Amino acid sequence: MGIHKKTFKAIFIFIVLVFIQSSLFSLNVNIRSFDHADYTRLVLEGDRSFEFNVETRERSLEIKLTSATNHEEQLIPVRNSKLINGVYHKKAPSGSTYTVMMNSGFEIKNNFVLERPYRVVFDLAKSVKPVPQSTLPQPPAIESEQEIPEQDDEPEQQNSQNQNFAINTICIDAGHGGSDNGSVGKTGLLEKDVTLKISKKLKEVIEGRLGLRVVMTRSNDSEVSLNSRVALANNQKAQLFVSIHINSSYRKAARGTATYYVSLKATDQESFELAQKENQSDKELEEAAENDELKMILWNMAQTDYIRESSVLAESIQTECNSLMNTLNRGVKQAPFRVLMRAAMPAVLVEIAFISNPMEEEKLKNEEFINKVVLAIYNGIAKFIRYHDQTYK
Repeated sequence: MGIHKKTFKAIFIFIVLVFIQSSLFSLNVNIRSFDHADYTRLVLEGDRSFEFNVETRERSLEIKLTSATNHEEQLIPVRNSKLINGVYHKKAPSGSTYTVMMNSGFEIKNNFVLERPYRVVFDLAKSVKPVPQSTLPQPPAIESEQEIPEQDDEPEQQNSQNQNFAINTICIDAGHGGSDNGSVGKTGLLEKDVTLKISKKLKEVIEGRLGLRVVMTRSNDSEVSLNSRVALANNQKAQLFVSIHINSSYRKAARGTATYYVSLKATDQESFELAQKENQSDKELEEAAENDELKMILWNMAQTDYIRESSVLAESIQTECNSLMNTLNRGVKQAPFRVLMRAAMPAVLVEIAFISNPMEEEKLKNEEFINKVVLAIYNGIAKFIRYHDQTYK
């Protein structure tokens, strides 16, 4: 009889604790969206799992949560979307409702749930069926000072508070390309081919697991100048820039992985020589005075604002590479890489293994090793995003 009493007491305490937790700790949900060529992805990310159901209208999508959220009733603007006007959040006694307001008729192409963190993903596309204009929900007016100004590739014209927003866009830079082969292995393996393969796989993993928008500086064997790479990232309002490279050395025994972030002074002579080699691959460098370019970084406040976060991102990626790739840890270093200069966001460059080392060249041909590289960089990025979003939420 005593056992039954203890069991009943334990169950009762558990139920009370669950009730208290659900009552005191309301659900935190972040909403983001980005456009693909033929659909718009909407992501609801919670700090824990939640139950929901969906109802569709002609020009709106209602997502009803059975858990209470910590948001007040508000309009959440969605900027620069080709389909979504905004999301209106309304609290209800039984939970919360997010009404996604569209600028046209639409259909749900895909809907799925991801874990760690918990995300509900909707892929939405415009419907071919015409919808009467009168059915369009009218969101509350947004004050003009809330608008984000247009920007170009100059970091000083970027929104200086960009780092205070949750990360939703990442730029992946596949090093070299076109007539610029990068380093070449003993068996003829080209750096430009390996970096592109890794970058494409990394894009797929980030989009699939995090539901974020990923832009690439190149998606094929094309030549892109170093200045154009960071300009693309700035113009696309990317909030992270990750450049993928393969290392090389005259010393055949040199091996391992290192992650860099920008600095006027290199950590060591080897880092300085590596930056010089990477910078010389750009034809534009011959037309610019290098010292003037370096001085420009000091004047450019946009980059210096991101140095600390770049170091955190570099450390996060390097730690994951050490854990998964089973290569020598060459550490986190600084060097004046031109491709990282004037980036208005945290920016790092990953040098993955040595193509000049016959053993590591063979690894770079191995699909299993490439997948480990992709997973390591992804894990590092995901850890940094959690750190960033918790810091600035």
